Amino acid sequence: MKSQSELAFENEVVDYLTKIGGVKQWEYKKEIRTDEQLWDNFKITLEQNNRARLDEPLSVTEFNQVKKIINSIESPYHAGQFLYGVNGVSEIEIDLDDGKHVFLTVFDQAQVGGGNTVYQVVNQIKRPKVIDGKPDRRFDITLLINGLPIIQIELKKALHSTTESLNQMEQYIAEKQYGGIFSTLQILIAMTPFDIRYMANTLLQNFNRAFAFNWQDEDHARPIRSWKTFADKVLSIPMAHDLATRYIVLDGTKNKENIKVMRPYQVYATKRVLEKVRKFDFKYDEGKLGYIWHTTGSGKTITSFKTAWLASHLSNIDKVVFLVDRIALTNQTSDAYKAYDPVAGFGGKTGVVGDTANIADLHRKLTKKSDKNIIVTSIQKMSRYVTRDSFKPLNENILFIVDEAHRSTGDGTENEGMLEMIRQGIPNSAWVGYTGTPKFPATRDIFGDILHAYTIKEAIADKNVLGFNVEFKETIEVPENPTEEDIDDNVRGSVYDYSPEHVSLVVKDIFDNWKKRSNDRKYNALFTVHVGGNKASTPRAMEYFDKFTEENLNRSMEQQLKVAVSFSVDTSNSIHQLKTNENLHRAIKVYNEMFGTAFDMTTVKAYTEDLARRLNKTADDGNYLDLVIVVDQLLTGFDAPELNTLYIDRTLKGANLIQAYSRTNRMHNFVDKPWGNVVNYRWPEQNEYEMNRAFAVYSNRASADEQLSLEDLKEGNEESGILSKPFSKVQAEMQEIVKKLGSLTDNFVQLPPSEKAQDEVFENLKEYNRLLSQLKQYTEDDDKNPVSAYDNSEEFYELLGITEEQEVILTTVIAGELKERRAKQEDIDISQVNLSMVHIHDVTINYDYLIDLIARMADEVHANFMSKAEETRDEIHVEIAKSDNDSEKSKVRNFVSKIFLKEFEFENYPAPRSVEKMNQAMDRAQKDTNIQLITNFIRTWGLDNSIRPKELESLIKKHRLGQEDMDKQGELTTIMNDARADYKEIAAQKIAELSWVRYRIEFRKAFYEMADEIKKAE
Repeated sequence: MKSQSELAFENEVVDYLTKIGGVKQWEYKKEIRTDEQLWDNFKITLEQNNRARLDEPLSVTEFNQVKKIINSIESPYHAGQFLYGVNGVSEIEIDLDDGKHVFLTVFDQAQVGGGNTVYQVVNQIKRPKVIDGKPDRRFDITLLINGLPIIQIELKKALHSTTESLNQMEQYIAEKQYGGIFSTLQILIAMTPFDIRYMANTLLQNFNRAFAFNWQDEDHARPIRSWKTFADKVLSIPMAHDLATRYIVLDGTKNKENIKVMRPYQVYATKRVLEKVRKFDFKYDEGKLGYIWHTTGSGKTITSFKTAWLASHLSNIDKVVFLVDRIALTNQTSDAYKAYDPVAGFGGKTGVVGDTANIADLHRKLTKKSDKNIIVTSIQKMSRYVTRDSFKPLNENILFIVDEAHRSTGDGTENEGMLEMIRQGIPNSAWVGYTGTPKFPATRDIFGDILHAYTIKEAIADKNVLGFNVEFKETIEVPENPTEEDIDDNVRGSVYDYSPEHVSLVVKDIFDNWKKRSNDRKYNALFTVHVGGNKASTPRAMEYFDKFTEENLNRSMEQQLKVAVSFSVDTSNSIHQLKTNENLHRAIKVYNEMFGTAFDMTTVKAYTEDLARRLNKTADDGNYLDLVIVVDQLLTGFDAPELNTLYIDRTLKGANLIQAYSRTNRMHNFVDKPWGNVVNYRWPEQNEYEMNRAFAVYSNRASADEQLSLEDLKEGNEESGILSKPFSKVQAEMQEIVKKLGSLTDNFVQLPPSEKAQDEVFENLKEYNRLLSQLKQYTEDDDKNPVSAYDNSEEFYELLGITEEQEVILTTVIAGELKERRAKQEDIDISQVNLSMVHIHDVTINYDYLIDLIARMADEVHANFMSKAEETRDEIHVEIAKSDNDSEKSKVRNFVSKIFLKEFEFENYPAPRSVEKMNQAMDRAQKDTNIQLITNFIRTWGLDNSIRPKELESLIKKHRLGQEDMDKQGELTTIMNDARADYKEIAAQKIAELSWVRYRIEFRKAFYEMADEIKKAE
């Protein structure tokens, strides 16, 4: 396998796809190799599937109408809408030559795996360039359904990475290759013999390798590594068709339209629920179908939506009701469901998902026949509905899907127990629960057996959510040997609740370590506060709010934090009501001053929604919060990928702890956000035990709640990647990487010459980035000594085993040269090379120093001190490498090279030391070079009698890099035609020998090379 060529691997895959499991599957169409042949093949299939509507094959004019519709598909999202069509039937409307108006069926979802559906495989499809200046392409393997490309597979042979295939497909998207007949592509697959990843097709700006998934086995969530096993499980018929249709979600969120393909665990869970629903007898069976345990952050909304959607199409279901456990989440869930509805917005349809304005509206939607057969409502509203005096038993077969099912326990007297009342009111219903943190055994008692599990350990291993870096900070002295009741602030108060010193120390720690934990202010944070003894927690939240305000006044502008506080209006008529509401009003006034808003006590709901948008960084004005203080709000169901830290001044345990911690671990950027940070400020030893116990329970499918020691629990959680490793372990890993890089780069001096060694440097640099990003976010080492890349960088370099100078050269000069070489090898733009370096602290060009170096080198060259000039030139290259701007680097390097080679001289020496004068000199040098290039081109190609240098220069000014755009009005053709009469007499010898046809071909090529060279240097 290791020595097998890529083409041999491709042929083996194609052959295997034709007979998966020894059964005839995809039909290999060896003769199809071009776009035109693909269109012809699609035409034949379309005609076969519409024999009843067509008397004869489609004419060119008729089929051009079909082509126009497919060619006009603008995005994978629109392709998904087109393929789904109306009620699962995709049709194209055309006018026949004889005047008839017909609808031709392209797809029928009811015929997946059978009926008229045609499954074909093609390979080595030639794709002509779409963008001028880009090469023609050849695709590896394409799977066609009813003649249209639906799944694209790009292969790499053994010892190569699927990342290379993903890079290739990203390049194809950038080059607009997935257009025309390929505009229907839904799934992209990167395949090597030992690693396979699949992802939804996407627009270039949304391409993210983090959403390329491995397939997994069903029982243990282990990744499938063998390509043949992947083909068996995913590319077989009908599974491949299902994945591209039934298990694709069309996300119509405004301005963010895209398609999402479900992950393996989501598919398995959906299948299991549907099997249960299909067999359920509403007249006789008990309604407990079971529950899905998918860890917080793993995409339960998508899974539950697909389940609701597919179940609503089953013959034994009249209505699907999605029950949300809090009124505040109804709109959020309803909006998500409506966005995922493939019918909404297509052909003027409003979709099948509806929310409920009030109980009367809920009654109407439940009892009347309508298209809106998926209803999103709250448990509270449904509970009030079934307990009304006027409520009458319902005859409809209703499937209830319950969100956050762990909260749906109790006896019906509390908010969380309303579910049992609804079940008693509608006994002939079926129930499925979805939860990230089931209660054992209460969730099973309510919903029945577990149907599918996907734990936090599995999600972290799959890189679907992040692990946690957790700190336990000591502030004030606390009583020795506290009881369990002393520690649990749900039971009683403690010394923490009354200590102003504790508040001051917590606020000081948050300010002092903000830069580290937020990764230099890239991310923001949530702070939850709670006091014990059944006392109101809002006064303590305000005490913190006031302390942050006070501390802001003592800090410089760049150290200040935008802080807000959020809690509910108190309507309890208790003794705390007046104070709570006064505090909230005061917080809103401060918020209004900060953001120019106008909220008051009549618009608290709108205030909370605005605050949430500023915390999850979706506010329209781009003005965001750094920190929000809450009691219980936002600790469940709040999704914010750019929030990375949770501060906790309370006790949390079990499911509540997992839910709260999981606000921080949404995927965003593997390098900048390696984990979610959590900082605890109470009972360090006891809370660390509670945390490790909670993670041990919720990472174990068996959930055997054994009484293990803290060390045993901690070790297991670290090994699983749930908790970050101690600082010393990450430090040791980093030191090992630094040693390897030092050895490969001749002690951080130069890039190794061999391509294999360069690949090794590339992989090690990525690991260097990952580990450095982690180390920069620790605030203490294992012995509780402070560590900081920002405050004490000298010590930090020592901890890593690298000097500041070595780090700068490694992360700028060597990394920059490596990017350039890889871009050249892979024939891609340098911006496409996936290597963005992390620095110990910001590396920026000192322009005054750079200009001084260039002037010094110019003086040395002028005095003919070439060995000194060479040393200065090396210093210049180190300084230039610090720039992130590739065109700036190229421009300065070219200028420096001209000075060193004595191709450019200053008017006076010593050379100027001012930035302005040096920039003028750089522009003059570039202009001289451009004129020289143009003059040489004119002489070489015999254009002396055709065009003057100034005219050619002004023509090139209109040129855009990489585009063949200089002959739109026949400009180049005119220049060539004018040279035809005498190029053989006055051009360079090699050019003069060319025939007229060859001259024109080579002229265009050479002209665009020269024009691009000029543009690159600008």
